[in-house]
Amino acid sequence: MARASASLSSKIGAVSTATPTTGATACVASSYSASFPGLLLTMKILGKIALLPVLIYSVVVRGPEATPLRPEVIHYDGADWRLRGEGVVACPCQVPCPCRHNGSPTYGHCEATLYLQIREGHYAAVSLNNLRLVQTSGPCAMDYQKLAALYFDSSSTPEQQLAFMRLVSSFFPTGVAEFPYVRTVPIEAEVTEDRFFRIVIPGVLQMSVDRNWGRPTAPMPPIAACDHFSNTLQYSQNIRYGMHDNLANVDFDYSNRQANYRTVELDISQYRSGSMLVQHVDRSGWFNEPQLQLIREQHLALPDLEGIREAASRLRRTRREGR
Repeated sequence: MARASASLSSKIGAVSTATPTTGATACVASSYSASFPGLLLTMKILGKIALLPVLIYSVVVRGPEATPLRPEVIHYDGADWRLRGEGVVACPCQVPCPCRHNGSPTYGHCEATLYLQIREGHYAAVSLNNLRLVQTSGPCAMDYQKLAALYFDSSSTPEQQLAFMRLVSSFFPTGVAEFPYVRTVPIEAEVTEDRFFRIVIPGVLQMSVDRNWGRPTAPMPPIAACDHFSNTLQYSQNIRYGMHDNLANVDFDYSNRQANYRTVELDISQYRSGSMLVQHVDRSGWFNEPQLQLIREQHLALPDLEGIREAASRLRRTRREGR
């Protein structure tokens, strides 16, 4: 018994040395060590076991060695759908964004991020009313079928999320879209007077876009543009645009670059009939003949590229100077 007690005491001493205590905690530990050495050892072991979930979380979820997420491939199932709402996009291109008039990105890359508010809509029998999401695409949002990151607001249901991904897959000729990274997060959206959009995903996204460029009314008119959710957009002021999500491999700040606004009134018939400008993108640098034909048929305004460029420069300068 004496040997057993000595052995147990040495083990307790080793544990105590590895886990130093101070102040009142040291007094309590000393008291328990003297009176109930076996109990103290049990408490310390249980304490270390209790820490395991925290350590595992740090390594698997937060650490740099996190396992890459498996891409989710979604197939369009032929269902009818309809959307009504609005959205804002920010990207690193210059104003006007060349991607929008069938060109290539200004700097060879275009990490475009869309905030979409669906006020009314459905996919088959699934209601999409009040669905909010953020979609960040890869090299260019116009023709990129692997969406780099898709964030659904916490209020959305799994059925709505799957329905929206199926809806997106209907945009592409193959009826297939790949989603490498999908998260459900709280999306904080503040829209002031239908002109100033402040979109935040805590710890991930900061986006501020002003349709009016600091003025009482919007100075930029709606113009023809390539976009998955509308054939027109309105150039707006990108005040802030930064994303940081290591698990999605997105880490950039393109504040004060390009932004635009669109009203969304869309249904599957527009894609089935080939009526969307984005369906005819070939990166030739300007709208091609099929796109120009659609622009004429839909009575859309062609963008005056030089006029937009000069107006954006003037509006930024005026806002900076407080005029």
